[in-house]
Amino acid sequence: MVEHVLIVASMANLAPPEAPQMIGLDWGTSSLRAFLIGSDGQVLAERNGSDGIMAVSSDTTDLRGDFSRIAEAAVGDWLTTYGPLPMLACGMIGSTQGVAEAGYLELPADLGDMGGQLTTVELTTGDLHIVPGLQKTPTKATAPDVIRGEETQLLGLLDTEQSELSTVILPGTHTKWVSCQGQRVTDFTTSMSGELFGLLSTSSILSRLAEPTAGFHSEAFDWGLNVGGDNPAAVTSSIFSARTWVLDGRLRAEEVNEYLSGMLIGAEVAHQLTVVAESSAPVIVCGTTDLTKRYTRALHRAGRETINANPRAAATGLFRIAVQSGLVPTKEHTHA
Repeated sequence: MVEHVLIVASMANLAPPEAPQMIGLDWGTSSLRAFLIGSDGQVLAERNGSDGIMAVSSDTTDLRGDFSRIAEAAVGDWLTTYGPLPMLACGMIGSTQGVAEAGYLELPADLGDMGGQLTTVELTTGDLHIVPGLQKTPTKATAPDVIRGEETQLLGLLDTEQSELSTVILPGTHTKWVSCQGQRVTDFTTSMSGELFGLLSTSSILSRLAEPTAGFHSEAFDWGLNVGGDNPAAVTSSIFSARTWVLDGRLRAEEVNEYLSGMLIGAEVAHQLTVVAESSAPVIVCGTTDLTKRYTRALHRAGRETINANPRAAATGLFRIAVQSGLVPTKEHTHA
């Protein structure tokens, strides 16, 4: 069964009308972003909804049928209007919990190779082509790690002509810190600060003293940055101060979550800068407006310059992969 949540169409005319070339899907665990993409990779329309892969029950007996119905709700009218456009997806749709496992490319990985490694699944809406993830094999000193979805963002935000070293942060529930040389991914690590914050702020003893707020309490966040950043190894002990400072009267209930967020991000950034960010070049940050602001603030505190990437990098990456694979023609092979 599909626990269906209707896709909320935030359809914006982002460009002059032209013939769309493809549909791109950033299909994650809890969300689905759909892009109608033109011949130059420009996003002609975009829709965001909550029909991630978790919208399909784990005990379903019709996996492809359930995912077909979600795809139909998300982009069926585009297919009706523009015909059988190629559909390319990245993210958890290609995991073992998705419609089909799309596999992984091993590190070091050239992002230009992804177009030749697509997995294709037949849905009622047409063939769905799925991008592979990236995988880091374990060593005696390091654990295995995986990326699924972020590889497409990386391809979309990295300059095709650059060759220098760069560090990219993709903040989220599971934040990725990625080392690249040009469009070649050489290493990455995953931080669960986002998920830890979610659990602590909703399900721990700290949540009983916290009051949600719509605003950004910068002083409380910066205080947390200093606590976490100054001693990242002690973060599991420092977390409890989000409770004791409230009891002491110095931290207000509406500031608890900001203080906690700052502490976790501050500790993460301080640690990761000693492990991943080898280059002195500005760190590229690609995430939502809120998370980009928080990580940028933490990086500036640590003395690092930053570059904020286009949040639609996934759409650009999907288009580039579609060109690599031949799903859409290159400009020199496009005829009016």
